Amino acid sequence: MAKKHSAHEPLLLNLTDVEKPTRVGPPAIVNWVLNIVMWLLFIFWVVIIFASPSESAEKFTRNLTGATSGSIYGLTGSIFLVYSGPILAVVFLAMASLIIAGEKKLQLKKPSKYPRFRLRTFPILVDGPFGVVSAAEFIGICIFVVFLFWAVYGYTLQNLNLISELQVPSESKGYYSFFTLIHDQAFSIDLNLG
Repeated sequence: MAKKHSAHEPLLLNLTDVEKPTRVGPPAIVNWVLNIVMWLLFIFWVVIIFASPSESAEKFTRNLTGATSGSIYGLTGSIFLVYSGPILAVVFLAMASLIIAGEKKLQLKKPSKYPRFRLRTFPILVDGPFGVVSAAEFIGICIFVVFLFWAVYGYTLQNLNLISELQVPSESKGYYSFFTLIHDQAFSIDLNLG
């Protein structure tokens, strides 16, 4: 039968009672190098994502996926590798960094005399559609909106040459007829391809 527990006995073991295994690891420089490589891979991924609407990045992606599409994963695997490969590499490097670093002791900071400005806790929008939005979240939202405008602008410039290929008759110069003509042209191109 189980031994009766009292309310005065702690539920968790005391950390001084448990022997910690000794870790033999490489010097802290390896961890530092891993952190730098992770940051460089993350910055490379952000550049790939933000540059993707430009024509040069589109050509780079097309060449890279064309070179790797002969594998068993095909085109889908190549696109996954281009856009998710750097993040997967960061994940594996972070796991290696955590293994190398071992257990870190929790460093408690003593409270500061003066309040400090922190982006993650400083509220910018208090009563909005997203609730309370901190400064860091607001910066992220602004960067995402700028990326959306950049992507729409970039893809519009890439597809601008399609408008010049459309034949617009002189009698249909109205707003509605222009979009009807674009829809009809696209539908006829789709029928010719199929």
